[in-house]
Parts: sequence; C-alpha cells; structure tokens
Amino acid sequence: MAQYERLFPTAQEFKGWMPGLLACIAFAVVAMNIESLVSSLAKESGGFWKVLKQSGFASYVIILLLGGMLIRNTVGIPEVLRDGVNIARPIIKPGIILLGAHYMWGDVVKATGPAFLMVVAFVFGTALLVMVLGKRFGVPDSLAGIMGAGVGICGVSAIIAMSPVVRARPRDLFYAIATILLFGTVMLFTLPFVGRALGMTQPMFGAWVATAILNTAQLTAAAALYDSWYTGNAALLSATIVNIVRVVFIPIIVLFGIWYYIIRPAGGKAEKVDVWRVISEKFPVFVLGFFAIVLLNTFGVFGTAEQLGKRSPLATLLGKDIMKWYFAIGFAGIGLNIDLEQMKKAGGTAFAIGVVAALFKAGASLLVILLLGPEFWERMVVGG
Repeated sequence: MAQYERLFPTAQEFKGWMPGLLACIAFAVVAMNIESLVSSLAKESGGFWKVLKQSGFASYVIILLLGGMLIRNTVGIPEVLRDGVNIARPIIKPGIILLGAHYMWGDVVKATGPAFLMVVAFVFGTALLVMVLGKRFGVPDSLAGIMGAGVGICGVSAIIAMSPVVRARPRDLFYAIATILLFGTVMLFTLPFVGRALGMTQPMFGAWVATAILNTAQLTAAAALYDSWYTGNAALLSATIVNIVRVVFIPIIVLFGIWYYIIRPAGGKAEKVDVWRVISEKFPVFVLGFFAIVLLNTFGVFGTAEQLGKRSPLATLLGKDIMKWYFAIGFAGIGLNIDLEQMKKAGGTAFAIGVVAALFKAGASLLVILLLGPEFWERMVVGG
C-alpha cells in the first residue's frame, strides 16, 4: 500500500488522480440527488416512496456503497480511474475533522469517558487477545502482530503502523487487510439493521459500531446509514468520539508490539526504543484537526459570543453540509473499491482468529451498551 511522505502530491500524481476523483464526485452528486428526490416524493405522495425512504435503500450512503460495489464487480473500474478512486477513500477524514464543529470542549471531555471505557475494555483488549492466540496457534508473528493491531485498534491504519515492528511481508499485509475489509464490509451492511431491530438509539448505535467495525471509513458509513433512518446525526457523532479515542491508541499498540515481539523475547537486551519518536510518527494527524475545530468552536470562531453553547450557521455549514459532501465522495471511493474476488483470498488460521475475536468484541460490546442503557450514551452527543 502506497505511503505518501510528502505533504502535497506532485503535479503528475494530481493529474493521475483527477479522472477518478471527478468520477467519485459525479457519483456522489447523483446519489445525493436521488436521496433528495425520494425524500420529496415520500413527503408529497407517500405510498411506495415513503416505504422506500424508510427502508434506507434510497439513502445516499447505500446508493454509493452498494452501487459502487456493483459497478466494481460487474463492469469494473477503468485503469484511468483507479488512482483517483483509491485516493477518494481518505477524503472521509476531513469530514470527520469538520464534525468537531458539533462540539464544545466541555462536550468532548464528557463524551470521552464512555469512549475510553469502550476502547480499553474491548478494542485494546481484542488486539492483545489476537496476538496471544496467534502465538498459541503458531501463526507467524509477522501476521499475528498486524492482525491483532488491525482487528483491535483501527483497521488498515493500525496494520500499516505495526508492520515494520513485526517485519510483515507483503503477503501478510494482503491477508490482514483483506480480512479487515471483508469483515467490515459484512458488518457495514448488517449492523445497522441489527441495531434498528434492537431499537438502539443513535448514540448507542454509534458507540457500538465504532467498537465493532474495524475500519474508520466503514464505521463512518454504517453510522451515517443509521442516521439516515432518523433525524440528526447522533450516531455519527458518538461513533466519531469512540473512533477518535480508538485511533489515539495506535502508537500505544505499536509500543506494545515492540515489547511483545522484540524486547520480551530478547530478555530486555534489545535495542532501546525511542518512545517519543514512535508516538510522533504513528499518531493519526486527523485527530489533531478534529480537536482544533472543537477548540475554535469553543472560542466562538464560528459564531458570535451570543451563539456560544449552540451551533452557529457557519458551524452547521461546516459540520453538516460540507461534511456530508466529504463523506459522500469518500463513500463513493469505498463502494468502488469493494472487490469481492480479492476478499475471497482472505483465509487460514489468522483469518479465523481475527474474525472470532472481532465477533466476540462486537457481541460483548453490544451487551454492555444495552445493559448501560440509552441515558448513559446520550452524553456522547450533548453538543450535537
């Protein structure tokens, strides 16, 4: 998987991205207009259009994900579009940054308590479980290490961060990433319907999906889909807070991996680790952007002093309208990148361990969220 060390692409790279990016933007425009049309028809005519709207299948999220997957696995993606389609997926992250406009600093402090609980109990715990089971069942460290980081912490980003520690081979990376994306794709289209059947509130579902789904883009899509059945974007807000806390653990799981796979076997005689360097290199930058927006909103940059304590029109524009377009373009990229043939190649003992651990995490976290009840999770969206 390509890693860009430069802050800005070269002119040649940008030129190569443009056709695919424009295709994703066009796809997003079509999907958003279909959703708007169905909403208007449901309001005016009711009947079939109302049922279609309530089903969620006219949501721009579903249109982009299922439509993109259908295109990718039938007619395929022309070579000229592939680079741009690949680069469209991370466009979701600026949208996550803009979600900070929904929060004041006090809101974030209140919300991170439940989020920290979920991350420590289930996310970090699952990563450790996969690594230990990998040792127990003879899975190579190069694969078990990245699978544990991916299943437990944050999907592909954690896999890439952990790979140098365990000296993962290209084949290991492929298996781990395929496992993460296959599991996430199934959960993306399953969990919203499970949550709806269980009557979960939007904040409850957001906390659950951010714990259960392993990839930031996929959990964001699942939360956005759930919100499309209700009013507001409370599922997206609570999912973002849990995910923000989760990805902050990437440097921590890398440090643990260094101890578990290098220092521990060497009996403490391994080369000294520069902890600060690991943290600074592995820390997810978009988290800083999210907190920067929260801070600006807290100091009234997006509105007058009288508007503090509620979202101003500018904050609404950033945290709802512009954010939705970032998400739509990113969802187009996700859908158009779901290659079923590639996902079929995930398998073996590591796959089984990863999936069992992920399913256990999803089930156990669901039980805890339901037992704590909706009131507990409402604090996740006090600013929304």
